[in-house]
Amino acid sequence: MATKYVTISKAASLVGEKAYLLKNWEEEFPEFLSFKRDDKNTRLLTVENIEMLRKIKSFKESNLDTQTIKQLLQNQNGSSLQQEAQFDEQDVSELKQSLAKLTAFIESNEVQGILKLDERLKQLEQNVVQSVNNQIARTAKLQTEVARIEFSDVQEMISSLSEVSESERELYKEEIRRERELVQKQTDEREERFLAFLKQHQDRQERIKHEQRSGLAVIKQIMGFAK
Repeated sequence: MATKYVTISKAASLVGEKAYLLKNWEEEFPEFLSFKRDDKNTRLLTVENIEMLRKIKSFKESNLDTQTIKQLLQNQNGSSLQQEAQFDEQDVSELKQSLAKLTAFIESNEVQGILKLDERLKQLEQNVVQSVNNQIARTAKLQTEVARIEFSDVQEMISSLSEVSESERELYKEEIRRERELVQKQTDEREERFLAFLKQHQDRQERIKHEQRSGLAVIKQIMGFAK
């Protein structure tokens, strides 16, 4: 990210001092203050410059001499660098330990077993879907064939009505009505069985997905514990 600069007049407003005084401090404490300048030789200050100016102002208000202020600033900088180095070393050590634990956890037999179980569940789901698709295709083909046969029988019965007497025709009509009701009932029963089969398949898929999510949730929980 680009460093943000402010002019010395803006910095003076932020520090609460006159701009000329900040220029004097730049000359008085060159070891700690170094202002960037643009092509017009205008001083440009960073956030770090402003923080250093505030420290100098605080020491000045305590009536400390220049040499004492330089010594205090030097001590503060040395302490900050040492503390940052300690923090960095500690962070690296903790990170290495966490990575080692995570690696050992991932390579453990339990996790590998769960991952293999997830692969088996996916394969099982694919097999179930394929089986259902095949069953649906066979059922649809069978229903079409049965309907064609039943329709052909009804057509033959209707055609024969023109060759019989009126009374016989009425008898045939009644028989046809009963046949239609029977066909409709059988069709409804087949549809109910087919819908029940689809519902059973959907429940099985939901159960498989739930088991997969449960397995992944266990992995996430164990990984969170390892961290």
